[in-house]
Amino acid sequence: MSDQVRQGAAEFQAAGYGAPWAFEKEHRDWQGTVHSFCNDVVAPRATERSIAGRFDADLAREAGKLGMYGLLASKDLGGEGADLRTLCLGVEEVATVDSSLAVTVHVQSICVALFAHLSVGRPELQREILPAACTGESFISIGLTEPSGGSDAGNIKTVARRDGSDWIINGAKQFITNSGTPFSRYVILMAAVGPGENGRPPVSAFLVPLDAPGVTVGAPYVKLGWRASDTRPLFFDDVRVPGTAVLGTAGRGYRDALEFLTWARLPIAAMSAGLARGCLTDTLRFVSERQSFGQPLGAHQGVAFQVADIAALASTAQVMTYDGAWKYDQGLPIRREAAVAKLVASEAANKAAYLATQIQGGYGFMQETAATRHYQDARILTIGEGTSEVQRMLIARGLGLGV
Repeated sequence: MSDQVRQGAAEFQAAGYGAPWAFEKEHRDWQGTVHSFCNDVVAPRATERSIAGRFDADLAREAGKLGMYGLLASKDLGGEGADLRTLCLGVEEVATVDSSLAVTVHVQSICVALFAHLSVGRPELQREILPAACTGESFISIGLTEPSGGSDAGNIKTVARRDGSDWIINGAKQFITNSGTPFSRYVILMAAVGPGENGRPPVSAFLVPLDAPGVTVGAPYVKLGWRASDTRPLFFDDVRVPGTAVLGTAGRGYRDALEFLTWARLPIAAMSAGLARGCLTDTLRFVSERQSFGQPLGAHQGVAFQVADIAALASTAQVMTYDGAWKYDQGLPIRREAAVAKLVASEAANKAAYLATQIQGGYGFMQETAATRHYQDARILTIGEGTSEVQRMLIARGLGLGV
């Protein structure tokens, strides 16, 4: 290892990153840029936004100006041409202060990447959609989860039937992030397109404009966490789209999307690591300022050990996340690594948030504290992008167990 590389790794380690070997200079520069953005722009009103349950369009625009939405798209399509580690670093830094903005960035980023993947070979469509999506002027959401689906995401009741050269779509989707913002323009909709084997119909992906006749964007959910992000149900009543709305291979949209988005579990793991780091930062502040029995709270061994546990949880989440992201960027298979990272990091974030609120006592039960916000935001991390149970199933199958 050269002295320059060693110095760069040491600087990144000093910044709180537990896997400095996974990064190059451009990653460290990007992390510094996002860190400054979070301190100066994101953090000051994060609690206020969360309590109000308010999506901040101006903040979302600022994230777009920073280039966060198009990180994984190629430069010729308006993106940044960056790697997965860059996206993970971005959402981790944001999640240390505001998980709502982090999930807004995460979902737009993966939808940009998914659309680019499904529209390969259609350069005119890509040039029409992607430049505005990369800047955040236009949001794309993904319509997969249904009221009867849950973890059985392939249990799709939304149906598309042919009518001449067009398709007519009927059905409903729920828990759709970024579907009702001022920038929301399209949904990549998964719909069954005919009978299938064992009750599993073939599923196609459709690009549906959210202002198309028959599309209804429901009212925003009132959520426990991620309160300042936009999440709504979508309803489709005889929505007519042209045959050109089909993305990717007809009848394989769901399968193609799931195979492509294996890596999407890693940014959720990175958000988990960021939340755990946020818990650590806030807890260190609290135990240093709070006096108990004539000395700082952190001077008591029982408290200090709990803070040490939060630090260990954050570091574990980071190492698992960037091990997977580094391997992905090297072109290595990551099916197991993505599942392990998502499982370990999301569970660690929940434990860290529990400890942070426990240490802060009554203050950790108040809405205006960062610890409470992290506790609320942590809960969804073991559910979104595949529950902990689904990750355990994937890991077990990778071990050859017949589950």
